[in-house]
Amino acid sequence: MTRLEPIAWIALVARWVEVARASRAIPSADARLRDSIAPLIAIEATTAALGELASVAEHERAHARDLAEISIRKAAEELDRLWRGDEWPDEISEACALAERALRHAVYSGLEELVVTGDGALELDTLDAAALGFDEEDAATHRGTLAAMPPGSIAMPGEPIAWWCGRPAPAFDHPRVVRRAAAAPVQVYRELDERGRFVADRIASIEDDVAAGLPMLTPLLLEGTRIGRFLQPRDAWLAMQRAALAGRPAIPVHDARAL
Repeated sequence: MTRLEPIAWIALVARWVEVARASRAIPSADARLRDSIAPLIAIEATTAALGELASVAEHERAHARDLAEISIRKAAEELDRLWRGDEWPDEISEACALAERALRHAVYSGLEELVVTGDGALELDTLDAAALGFDEEDAATHRGTLAAMPPGSIAMPGEPIAWWCGRPAPAFDHPRVVRRAAAAPVQVYRELDERGRFVADRIASIEDDVAAGLPMLTPLLLEGTRIGRFLQPRDAWLAMQRAALAGRPAIPVHDARAL
């Protein structure tokens, strides 16, 4: 989700005013369509507001998400009552689909990521639990949402090596790694050939259905709940990575989000 600038809000409000005015011209015989305007605007307005969630204080975001979900569910239930047994108009269906997507992404409001820059592959031998501030056995570190490449990973330029929200940034300082805001969480899938050598990487949304490739980012926390852990010892993982790179300085990276 991207943040809405004031001009975008003005445009949306203007559109909703025009929709409301146009609804007056709907024949009285089609009261159902006219009655759908108010819940439709409520859904669109709440969806737009979810795009501003990152500007809400961190400790208030969960409550704000709950309120947004209640508003969207209530409006959707009204639309379901009005159109029960019949196909919904396309505009209403699209608005509800966008609202559902916004709700799914709202859990990642305030998302940030660490991204590799420069040329050539980068070995992440020090991106460990201490740097991440995460200990799978220490509940005090189970705060917010976090995903990261395991220690010993070899990352390519342009790839995120960690993303998080609702928790402190990783204490990982490297001249080729930058911290920046992230629009949405992603996964990096690494393709290997039949001999186990690296072929190429693909950056894709976590919602995309990617059939092939080794996922490089390990989900560790989701809103304070531990959901994963690093499986390979750092040294063994790094040795395998080096062997699979076979002396090449880097492999191609394809960003599926740009397609």
